[in-house]
Amino acid sequence: MKFGTITETDRRNYREQGYHILREVIPPNLLRDLRRAADKAHDIAVRLHGPQTQRLAPLKAYEGELDLKPFREFDHIEGLVEAIQALLTPEHTLKPTVDACLLFNPRARPWSTEWHRDWRDHVLEDEFQKEIGDARWEEIATDFRLWNQVNCPLYEDTATWYLPGSFKRVHNTPEEMRVYASTTQQELWDEDQRRTDEELEQFCLSYCQAMPGAVQLVLNPGDFCIYRNVGWHIGNYVPYRKRATLATHCFTPAFAKFSADYAHMLKAVEAGIERHKRMAAI
Repeated sequence: MKFGTITETDRRNYREQGYHILREVIPPNLLRDLRRAADKAHDIAVRLHGPQTQRLAPLKAYEGELDLKPFREFDHIEGLVEAIQALLTPEHTLKPTVDACLLFNPRARPWSTEWHRDWRDHVLEDEFQKEIGDARWEEIATDFRLWNQVNCPLYEDTATWYLPGSFKRVHNTPEEMRVYASTTQQELWDEDQRRTDEELEQFCLSYCQAMPGAVQLVLNPGDFCIYRNVGWHIGNYVPYRKRATLATHCFTPAFAKFSADYAHMLKAVEAGIERHKRMAAI
C-alpha cells in the first residue's frame, strides 16, 4: 500500500485540524483510464451547462455516454477502505464513486466560490435553531461519523483552501465573518466582466488568502484528501489549470440517517431562495 499506514498521530491531527491527505492512492493505469473518462465527462458538463460549469453529478446518470468502469474500479483500490477506517471509524466505507461527482476547471474565466461551511450555511437560521440549536450542533459537527468529504484529483489540484480546526466551532469568529462578508458570489463570478481575467484571478486569490489561518491544499495526481466539510473551505478556479477531481465522501449509516432526518431543512432554504428570486422579479 503505497499511501502508507495511518498512525495515531494522523488520527489525532485529523481530529484537531480536520483534514488528512493520503498520498498517491490511484495506480498509474487506473489514473490513465480515469483521466480519459473525466475528459469525456467535462465535455458533457460543458455541453449541458456551459463553459464555466464546475461539476458533473451523479456520474451514473450518464451511463452509456460515459465509461463508468474506471470509477467502479476506484472504489476497490487495494487498502483504501482500510485506511479510511483506520483514520475515521470501522463503520466507514467509501460512497460509490458513480454516485459522486467530478469537479472541473472553468473553460472561459477565473472564478471562486464564497468561503462557506457545508450544511450549516445551507439551512435557514430560524429552522436551524428550532430543530437543532447551537448546543446540539457542537455535538453534530464533531461527530466523526459525519462530514468527511473527499477530494481526489486526477491532475495537480491547488483549488481548495481550508481553515484548520474551524469545524469544531459553533460560532464563527468576527475575523472570519469579516472576510466572508467582504465580497459576494456575484463579484467572484463577475458575469458583467467589470474586471479583466487577470484582475478577477487576483481578486479571487486575495479573497482566499484573506481568511486568517487558512491553508491551500496542494494535491498531486492521485492524492486522496479527506476533510471535515463543516469547517470553512473554498474553491478557487482558473481556466489555464486543468482540473478533474473526484468529489465524494466517506459514508456511514449515521450520516445517511442524519441526511434523511434533516433533508427538509435544505429544501426549506432552497424554497427561500426561490421566493427571493420571485420577489426580485416583481
